[in-house]
Amino acid sequence: MNALGRGIVALVIAVLVMFALPSFAEPPSKPLHRVRLQLKWQHQFQFAGYYAAIEKGYYADEGLQVELGIGEVGANAAQDVASGKADFAIGSPSVLIERNRGLPVVAVAAVFQHSPLALMVRRNSGFQSPQSLGGRRVMLGGRDGTDDSEILAMFAAEGMTKQPVLLLPHSGNFADLFEGRVDAMSSYITDTGSQHHPIATELFLPRHYGIDFYGDILVTSLALATAQPERVRGFQRASLRGWDYALKHPEEIAALIHTRYAPDKSRARLLAEAAAMRELILPDLVEIGHMNRGRWTHIGETYAMLGLMGPDWTLDRFLFSEIETGQTERSSRWVKTGGIVGLAGLLLAVLLAGFVARLRILVRRRTGELAASEEQFRTIFDNINDAIFLLEPETGAILSVNQRMSELFGYPREELLGLTLGDLGLNGSMDGRTDLVHWLSKARSDRPHLFEWRVRAKTGRGFWVEVSLCQASIGGADRLLVVARDISARKEVEEKLRQTIDDLVSSNSDLERFAYVSSHDLQTPLRNVVSYAQLLERRYRGKLDADADEFIGFIVDNTRHMSELINDLLDYTRVGRPSLPLVEVDVRRPIDHALALLQPEITVLRASITIGDMPRVMADEAQMVSLMQNLIGNSLKYRHPARPPEICIEAAPYPGGMWCFAVRDNGIGIDKQYFSKIFEIFQRLHPDHKSSGTGIGLALCQRIVHRFGGDIWVESAPEVGATFLFTLVAAPER
Repeated sequence: MNALGRGIVALVIAVLVMFALPSFAEPPSKPLHRVRLQLKWQHQFQFAGYYAAIEKGYYADEGLQVELGIGEVGANAAQDVASGKADFAIGSPSVLIERNRGLPVVAVAAVFQHSPLALMVRRNSGFQSPQSLGGRRVMLGGRDGTDDSEILAMFAAEGMTKQPVLLLPHSGNFADLFEGRVDAMSSYITDTGSQHHPIATELFLPRHYGIDFYGDILVTSLALATAQPERVRGFQRASLRGWDYALKHPEEIAALIHTRYAPDKSRARLLAEAAAMRELILPDLVEIGHMNRGRWTHIGETYAMLGLMGPDWTLDRFLFSEIETGQTERSSRWVKTGGIVGLAGLLLAVLLAGFVARLRILVRRRTGELAASEEQFRTIFDNINDAIFLLEPETGAILSVNQRMSELFGYPREELLGLTLGDLGLNGSMDGRTDLVHWLSKARSDRPHLFEWRVRAKTGRGFWVEVSLCQASIGGADRLLVVARDISARKEVEEKLRQTIDDLVSSNSDLERFAYVSSHDLQTPLRNVVSYAQLLERRYRGKLDADADEFIGFIVDNTRHMSELINDLLDYTRVGRPSLPLVEVDVRRPIDHALALLQPEITVLRASITIGDMPRVMADEAQMVSLMQNLIGNSLKYRHPARPPEICIEAAPYPGGMWCFAVRDNGIGIDKQYFSKIFEIFQRLHPDHKSSGTGIGLALCQRIVHRFGGDIWVESAPEVGATFLFTLVAAPER
């Protein structure tokens, strides 16, 4: 090789080294820069990743010294970074609303892949769904509830708007809900599961109504993101390293939080919060902090539908990853252009550099297209609200599942991939067929096969899904594509509708009987009163004798009977009308009240009453008194003529969170053939009995017990006695 050739080779090597050096050069040491992170709320495990990044020196590795600010009620993350109060802050997805209102805020990372936000109501408050809160007082955070925009979106998804709900600013005090100052308030499911409330509560989760947003968004200002992107990237890297460490070492970080940041929170409570958060962050399935443009687009469209943003809303310069990518590409183009200009005279180097640069561009472009396609598929597959999975057509083995499938059935994704369709405990409900082979053969038809299945989650909980099965060719192999949608709520509504129809039929039957009584039984005493009164007037005007006394006696007896009948009917119909909600009741109190009302009769008959230990149940105390008065009075009324009445009242635990009560006597008893008849209205087994009543008392007892959510029945033997048994729902444990 001549001198010119050796020179060209040396020049080429020098050019290659020049391009390679930046990749291998050691970064210069960075001075520590002080930055402020504004937390969303007070210290708790919700911010564990940032504590871990400070403790483990991850921020120091990036040249940062982080100062933490404690959040307050009404704080606004977008305003904090836009005003310069903080360099970084933690906010809700509503930062997108603030961005489109003009605040220069940028989303850096999403810690929660599923929002922890929920709407809390008091249990047994009568609120069974979001729709039932129309016109009620609802406490949400932010301006017009925008910090809790998932709740507003849930209302909209259920056919409501925010107008029918009376929105109140969030106080941060659960006592406002427990003491009845509001009907519902927003809360984190990670908080409610880790602390004890004085009363039982229920949660409405937006995810259950098709609203699935990110949660705890790490944000910064647009100025910092564009002027110092490397500092923002360093803070992001250190924070996500901290979150990774915190989730892998929850006990260590819980001890750190308890010792240094929140001594008022026990380690047990912090660990409970950590466990709940893991189900929302999904570190085993999704890269911590992951965000994608498609899901933010869905969130923005939801806000626009709610009227929280205009139709011209945009994601432009909102995602830090896109801002950083744009700046990196611009810097790269300047470097390459300068290198080409500097080596314009060296033809071989220019050609080589051009070839390499073009190859890099083609590779980057193709890689970007593949990544975008994979990201789009992953976003759709994992975030759609239906469970999707692929099956091997011959064995029913599960080959692939999405995130919703794991959530719906309660299995980790890896565990599902080791199961078959039959392992999920699916039971067919179409055409009476239950075998797996039948359904797999149906799926091989030209069009999707639709049917409903009763399925079982990993916990054993049964629920209904609507399933679509169809054959698909994926990667050259035949597969079965299964799409399952949870229809348990629909089935529950159908069951409630069926029960409502049954209740209406029963009520209509009662009304028919009442009409019959009105035209016959109630009219008979009235006719007697009128007839005997006329007879008195016609035959004995101006005088009184024995006949007159007899006639007056008839009038009195029939009037009394009419009064009893009317009063019992009023009691019976009153139970079915809207009334106060069920509350905790100590059963001994209504028993004592009933005994006080019956005391004169108990004393005269020298009855013996024995009462065991009584529990607390969910009931209406006034109706509970009526129930016990009728049952005890029934035992006194149908006493055995040869012995004094003996009545025993006992209670024992019953399956399903219930208590079973027994009112046992030694009276005349009831023949078995009449067991089902005695609870019918106006049924009297002993019409000639000296103390025969109106035939409404036991029907009233049944109606009260059914209203309390229990059941009532009788066990008896003639001449031995009768035992009336009924069940009631146990009060929640304190």
